[in-house]
Amino acid sequence: MESPATLQAGNLFSVTGLIAVVTGGGTGLGLLMTKALVANGATVYILGRRGDILKEAAQSTGVEAVKPVICDVTSKASLTSAANVISADTGYINLLICNAGISGPQTYRPSSEDQISVEDFSRVNMDVPIEDYTRTFEANVVATWYTTMAFLRLLDAGNRKGNVWQKSQVVAITSIAAFNKVGDHETRLMGAHG
Repeated sequence: MESPATLQAGNLFSVTGLIAVVTGGGTGLGLLMTKALVANGATVYILGRRGDILKEAAQSTGVEAVKPVICDVTSKASLTSAANVISADTGYINLLICNAGISGPQTYRPSSEDQISVEDFSRVNMDVPIEDYTRTFEANVVATWYTTMAFLRLLDAGNRKGNVWQKSQVVAITSIAAFNKVGDHETRLMGAHG
C-alpha cells in the first residue's frame, strides 16, 4: 500500500526534471503552460514561427529553463530541423504539447431572431474560399500529426532514459470552437431571462 506521502499532489504530479516541447509556446495558452511547467521544475522548448516573440516569452519567465526554437509546424522540414536541434541539445523529451493553431474562417451564424433563407445562408457560407478551411485544417489537425511524428523518436528516447517516472506523452490542445454554438445559445438565453 502506498504511503500517504507518496500520494501528495506534489509527488503525483511532479514535473521536476521533465523535458517538454510546447508548440505555439510564445503566446497565450502555450506560454501559460510553459510558465507552469518551468515553475515546477521542467525544462521547456518553446516552438513558434516568430523568433522575437519566442525570445521575449523566454525572457518573461525569468529562468534559463525555457529554450526558444523557431519552427513552423506546417512544414515537415521545419519540424525535422527543430527535432534535430532539441535532439542535439538533450537527446530526448518526455512531453510534447501540440498547442499551435489558428482561427478558422468567421462565417455568418444567424441568431434565432434573424430572418434568413436557407438559400441565403448557403450562399453566404459558400462565398468563403475553401482555402480558408484547408489552411485551418492544415495548421490545427495535420500539423499536430506531423509534429508528433517528428518528435516520436525523442519521446521514445525519453521513455528509455527514464529520467522521470511518467511515460512520455503527447498532449494535443484542440479547439473550443465546437462549443461556440452552445455558448451563443446560452448567452441568448441569459440575455432573454436576465
